[in-house]
Amino acid sequence: MAVVQGNAALASDYNTLRGEINDWFRDPNPSMTFGDGQQTYGWGGDAASAVSQGQAMTAAQMNALIDRCNIGEDICNSVSGQLSQIVAGNPMTAAEFNAIETKSDLIDTNRLDIEAAELSLATGGNTARSTTWSSAVLCTFRYTFASFAKARYFFNSGGAFNISATISGYSTGTGWDGAGFNQIFTNMGTILMNYTQTTESGSGGTPTAIGYYDLTTGYQNIYTATGTGAYSDATLALAARYGSSGAYVELRLTLTPGAGRSVNGTTTITTQKRKLDNQSSGAVSLVIDTPSYSLIDPI
Repeated sequence: MAVVQGNAALASDYNTLRGEINDWFRDPNPSMTFGDGQQTYGWGGDAASAVSQGQAMTAAQMNALIDRCNIGEDICNSVSGQLSQIVAGNPMTAAEFNAIETKSDLIDTNRLDIEAAELSLATGGNTARSTTWSSAVLCTFRYTFASFAKARYFFNSGGAFNISATISGYSTGTGWDGAGFNQIFTNMGTILMNYTQTTESGSGGTPTAIGYYDLTTGYQNIYTATGTGAYSDATLALAARYGSSGAYVELRLTLTPGAGRSVNGTTTITTQKRKLDNQSSGAVSLVIDTPSYSLIDPI
């Protein structure tokens, strides 16, 4: 609720605003379970402290809120304009207080829309196969977080997992399907799963509106693709699930050649993790934990 010009901002006004900012910057409930209605709130930053009733708000306390809003402004699309710090010893105006509230509301609305420039890719892992195969092969990657809360902070701040693939040195002609998988891998580009959907950087596949928060404990396909022409029965399917109450995610890729055909050469599957860069403003920082990687099934 905005403060009326000429009226003093009370501790209750500050604490209400602080609570709203803590919801998106910190977490409304770090112990919530998978599927909770508030799970898309929270980047895991430090919470701003409350003001005791009857105490005057200090410039440092107001600047703690401003710093959090300025980090939010840096990383969210559709939010622009940094807030100025309150100078110690100067009275804070209603306009300054209301500007913080307005900025907080805008960040809340755009809290899941993170600027690409603030995100970086890091290698997860890869697996390669150089022996010939003529039936379905699969590989499974696992990303593990310290807790479901840490997983939420990762995805809520723009985190995602990528998968891409290449094949080289394969035979062509009758009975061989390497060219079909080369076609699939090249067309799809990179598959990405974020908090709300799965996408591809290329074309030709079928992504789904399934992201981290749509996962279940059983595998479900989040992306499929097939070859074309003579390779129309070569297929790729990416499935995903969560485990340990949401603390880990498994991505399972299955490659199936056409009936009566084999694949040789070297097939390499690579996964990456996309994470928010470290952020800071004044005395406040925001650092997202990186999940650990393990290869459950090599291709």
